[in-house]
Amino acid sequence: MKTVINPAHQEDMEDFIRNIPDVFEASGEIIYEGRNRLKRFKTNDRNLIVKRFKKPHLINRFAYTYLRKSKACRSYRYAFKLLANGIHTPTPVAFIEEYKHRLLACSYYISDEIRDAHEIRDFWFHPEKLTEEAFVLKAFGRFTADMHKKKIVHKDYSSGNILYKIHDGKVTFYLVDINRMRFDKPVSEEEGYKSLRKLWLNDDVFILIAHSYAETMGYDINHATERILYYKNAFMGQFA
Repeated sequence: MKTVINPAHQEDMEDFIRNIPDVFEASGEIIYEGRNRLKRFKTNDRNLIVKRFKKPHLINRFAYTYLRKSKACRSYRYAFKLLANGIHTPTPVAFIEEYKHRLLACSYYISDEIRDAHEIRDFWFHPEKLTEEAFVLKAFGRFTADMHKKKIVHKDYSSGNILYKIHDGKVTFYLVDINRMRFDKPVSEEEGYKSLRKLWLNDDVFILIAHSYAETMGYDINHATERILYYKNAFMGQFA
């Protein structure tokens, strides 16, 4: 087993973290059950989110052992890169890799919980928020543009992977599910438009985001809106 702990939490978290594989099944509160499993654990008056990634198939077990970093390792490393670029994400605490027959069998990513946060997808389930919190969407367009200007792309930029909090009228965004990121390569205009396609929001919401994104990037607003809606409709049409 390989365990890497954020040095800032080495002293107070080490015993708990090293014990996670042994207690994960029987302890903690399930907050997401799907391809991967997320659980909330409380320790030392802190809430931690532990994400256990789905066991990879044999080929990927080999690949994650010898050819590329595990999803948990990438999540941990990318969190530090995001924070270094001024982009918020839950504080990385640790990652764990378990091996069987010298191949990766399972991996865990541990981070702090962002309490009392909302998700961008709330605008899909609660359309009235478009009127009440239009400023959030405009801020989100600017946030996305800032990220792209910094040569960063979230490859699974879906509405459930973007959290936000409002304090004194200021919006702060947090990225989660960050094992698929790209850094240090310029983001083309068309790629920027396409990256928004998975947000799964209605047209009115997309238009607000598109206008703010285009203004911040210095793009033609009408063209940007047309292309962003094109990619959004093509993506959502797959599920119709």
